[in-house]
Amino acid sequence: MSRTEKERILQDAKKLVAGNRQKEYGNTVINHKNIANLWSAYLGRDIRAQDVALMMSLLKIARTKTGTVNRDDYVDGAAYMAIAGEIEESTGNHISFESEGERKGRETAKYIKSLNKCPHN
Repeated sequence: MSRTEKERILQDAKKLVAGNRQKEYGNTVINHKNIANLWSAYLGRDIRAQDVALMMSLLKIARTKTGTVNRDDYVDGAAYMAIAGEIEESTGNHISFESEGERKGRETAKYIKSLNKCPHN
């Protein structure tokens, strides 16, 4: 795949997630939370909103295994990955988005706090 095709796929995915979809389907995070609630009830287990977007991306990946190449599956898959990232970031539990330096700094601060709690002899 040429660089320009990669860029076109990502640009088309960007149009999907940043375009008029919100007018049609409502807020992305709320929509995926609603889907997660329905899937959770159906499956009898907890499904997170970001799981919905990740599984929809996996659905698009699975379609590529049929042997029929459909460009839309690549575009939609990239869009769902972006949606999963947006949902993950919106939860406030997105430690995975930390840089290596941020993670080490957080772990060091936690370690120093634990040392301060130790009784001194």
